[in-house]
Amino acid sequence: MKKFLMATDLSARSDRALERAVMLAQDHEAYLTIAHVIDEDLPSALSDAQEDAAKHAIDEYVDKLAAGKRDRISIKVVCGRAHADILDMSEKVEADLVILGMHREDAFKDRFRGTTAERIIRAGGVPVLLVKDRVIRPYQQVIVGVDFSAFSRRAVEFAVQFVPSGKFHLVHAYGVPFEGFLYGHDTKRQVAKLQEVEFEKMINEEMATFLASLDGKVAGVERVMKQGTVREVIFEQARRLKPDLVVMGTHGRTGIAHAFLGSVAEDLLRAPPCDVLAVKSF
Repeated sequence: MKKFLMATDLSARSDRALERAVMLAQDHEAYLTIAHVIDEDLPSALSDAQEDAAKHAIDEYVDKLAAGKRDRISIKVVCGRAHADILDMSEKVEADLVILGMHREDAFKDRFRGTTAERIIRAGGVPVLLVKDRVIRPYQQVIVGVDFSAFSRRAVEFAVQFVPSGKFHLVHAYGVPFEGFLYGHDTKRQVAKLQEVEFEKMINEEMATFLASLDGKVAGVERVMKQGTVREVIFEQARRLKPDLVVMGTHGRTGIAHAFLGSVAEDLLRAPPCDVLAVKSF
């Protein structure tokens, strides 16, 4: 990973993302492009003034963060539409990662169009890091949600490359099949227990196969397999482990399905327990 793009709206939320972006760029010895998009509907005189003010504000803040090490950092201010121009710029700079701050909520617009992060993830192919927390240290504790698919494998591989010294917790949620069709308290309890034992054995085997498919790319990993919905298990483990980062793999879809991320991904992006990294796989 040698090229990062960070998009800022000059808010306090974006300041956290900018701090993280500068730290990551220095840690990875990567080139960092910092972008700000001005609304294209503004009158030219006002947009010109905003462009100058934005460049000055970003320049000053970067000076403080980079401690003079600015040879790999550039600033670009453009007029346009936020998500579209961020996507366009990520392609132009050949970014390996897009970094964003938390979105200012607009319940009506978000319901129908999605947040800026959601729209960038849907339309783009580059991993997106959503920064929520203040920057205290490099990422250390990392949760990766896995379902043993190729999408999960891509997420784990990218996460290991992104946080090479991290402690990884691979979290898998499962439900016991046909549990809802059992009748009678005693029968349901006994049969459900047998099913759960057998199903847990199968899940352990699937996790072992999944880890083997990673070819030793991740060492010292904690395997967490819990019964429940994905949403319940991910948020429960986030409360228990207090991670710095949650990683999720998203599907590279086309057509109508391309417009949907899924409820778990949306929950994580709109109310994240910590920073969230979405890795898209095609």
